[in-house]
Amino acid sequence: ANLSHEVSKKMAEKAKKGGTLTRAPVGYLNVRDHLEDREVRTVAIDPDRAPLVIWAIEAYATGNYTISQLHDELVARGMTTRAGAKAGKPIGRSQVAQMLTNRYYLGYVTHKGIEYPGRHEPLIDPVTWARVQAILDGNRQGEKQRKFPHYLKGTIVCGRCGSRLSFSRSRGRHGGLYDY
Repeated sequence: ANLSHEVSKKMAEKAKKGGTLTRAPVGYLNVRDHLEDREVRTVAIDPDRAPLVIWAIEAYATGNYTISQLHDELVARGMTTRAGAKAGKPIGRSQVAQMLTNRYYLGYVTHKGIEYPGRHEPLIDPVTWARVQAILDGNRQGEKQRKFPHYLKGTIVCGRCGSRLSFSRSRGRHGGLYDY
């Protein structure tokens, strides 16, 4: 328990100083520098993937791309996951969506829900970031396409949490269909 507490305390200190706590996201590289007789771990811009990340975020900010279209274009341009166990694998659609919401690209480090200015170089400016977030927020407002249409779809919300209630059709044990 004491070791866990000490590690947690050290991670919080590193975050407050702007250090990256985990592996850097796509577009950055974790590097090890040697100063005198000490190893220093820092984050550097990935020369191969960073231009693609910048292009993707700026392209999405124009409003001309959906996340799926952006993913397809990035794969066509040769975007792969960062080096590691699955090196060279094409980037996934969920990674593209995560890229559009990760404030690390704006120059911030987050630890336990608190944001700190990072020591790494940001890839995106705040104006472009704000446009991307506005587009993402606008896309969340509309009705989602569902497998089964229903006239109340998107209009009934939970009184406790405010989430939309969804409609589904399930098959019973004896073959009947039941609407939920």
